Amino acid sequence: MTDDIFSAGLEDLAARGLRRAATAFDGGSARTVTLDGRTLLLFCSNDYFGLSHDPRIIAAVKEGLDRYGFGSGGSRLISGTRTPHAELERAIASFLGAEAALLFGTGFSANSGVIPAIAEKGDVIFADKLNHASMVDGCRLSRAEFVRYPHCDMAALEKMLKKAGSVRTRWIITDGLFSMDGDMAPLDEICSLAKKHDARVYVDDAHAFGVLGKNGRGTPELFGVERDIDILMGTLGKAAGGMGAFAAGKKSTADWLLNKARSFIFSTAMPPAVAAGNLKAVEILGNYRTERNTFMQITEAFYDRIKTAGFAISYKSYIIPLVIGSAGDALAAAKLLWDDGIFVQAIRPPAVPEGTSRLRLTLSLAHTEQDREAVIQCLTKYLGARHKGTGP
Repeated sequence: MTDDIFSAGLEDLAARGLRRAATAFDGGSARTVTLDGRTLLLFCSNDYFGLSHDPRIIAAVKEGLDRYGFGSGGSRLISGTRTPHAELERAIASFLGAEAALLFGTGFSANSGVIPAIAEKGDVIFADKLNHASMVDGCRLSRAEFVRYPHCDMAALEKMLKKAGSVRTRWIITDGLFSMDGDMAPLDEICSLAKKHDARVYVDDAHAFGVLGKNGRGTPELFGVERDIDILMGTLGKAAGGMGAFAAGKKSTADWLLNKARSFIFSTAMPPAVAAGNLKAVEILGNYRTERNTFMQITEAFYDRIKTAGFAISYKSYIIPLVIGSAGDALAAAKLLWDDGIFVQAIRPPAVPEGTSRLRLTLSLAHTEQDREAVIQCLTKYLGARHKGTGP
């Protein structure tokens, strides 16, 4: 084909401040990135504990490469399964106190494969309005009726549950920790409604796995409802510092997904060396109680510092949204921080609703106190007039 059918659309995206491009950094660490010899502080990564550069994990990956080579060479059900895959699934299940877990290549492939496998024609899905795009797509791919309730509105959810009437299975599907707003689903109330209205609960805990809860088991542990969650999805590309994802629950659930989740069945298996690195990361997270406590203390102290600087923003989590408004203004704010040596990405539609483009700050144990103070000073310098007294 010779016709350029996308140029006009790209021009429209650019005019609205919505055209994106990927910046290829030369290198960096868990706390910085480098480009053309310039080092910038990294404050938009999901590497919450800095494990992406942990020498123990790197050594495990290197050993895995020496033993298993690079690629797996096939899907998990043909020839792609290696010992590290099976060991990692057992380790994740043990970490979470679940009967079993099943690996996926990414969080997106997990949600887009698991949800259509569990929710069928005759079922109804009740999903939070601000759920991650991968869950939205998974719900759309299923043949179930798909109903969205206002964000964390339990009264609205209960009305919808009552209205559903006689159906095969009711699923309540929600993020545990919401990736753009940094707030949490009220899982105690959700599980109470699920019991009352005979519903099942599916939680995407990508941003909380390994971090929240006394033992790092995420939002279900934090809310004391671990036994009430039917399926927990989590990722290995955030607190674990690697890549990949999983779905955990009963053994029968994992076996069902192994047979029915198309994104598992028809995808090449995770490289075994990556699985070996993830395995080491899960082991490390299992011993990270002190580090988790330190991280949460750092987070609370950062919020206190933000308030002292004059920003009206309430404590939610280590995901900190500073809502700017228009996409263009958010891009301009990100550029100002870039110029001062701080990389914070502007988040724009469709990742967030129109008019709520933002800077999404994330904290990491890899940051120093000086790093965090540098961000505060920069935000105060460039964004203080916009945000003081206005809230996020």
